[in-house]
Amino acid sequence: MMMKPSPVAFRLKSYRFTRASFDFNLPEKSTLEVEFNPKGTYHATSGEYYLNFEVQITCSEIKRQVIDITCIAEFTFGKGISIKDIPEFFYPNSLAIIFPYIRAFVSTISLQANVRPIVLSTVNLTSLRTTLQKNTVLE
Repeated sequence: MMMKPSPVAFRLKSYRFTRASFDFNLPEKSTLEVEFNPKGTYHATSGEYYLNFEVQITCSEIKRQVIDITCIAEFTFGKGISIKDIPEFFYPNSLAIIFPYIRAFVSTISLQANVRPIVLSTVNLTSLRTTLQKNTVLE
């Protein structure tokens, strides 16, 4: 007997980069420190969730921020649900879904600038779940 697939809890509808600042004047051997700042806005009537994912990268040797990016991703839920009914797994998964786009963006821009490419490591963003949940507001 074939089981009917369960409906998708949420999906990525779109994403766009709203801010990008790059300073490629880096020492030859640089250590880069990455900081993440996720925030969210949920519209219960439409079931739309806007993830505002900010990424700042600082060069340890020159003690200055060299990359500052903001990516806005729009996720939709199958039906309008209350903010408290957003599944726990949404928060870490939404970050994991959008992070590869941010990685590719940074790599592509640095490659096109004809400088040493900056490739962000794959990271486990599960620890940001609580931060995103706390930084989510209802509109």
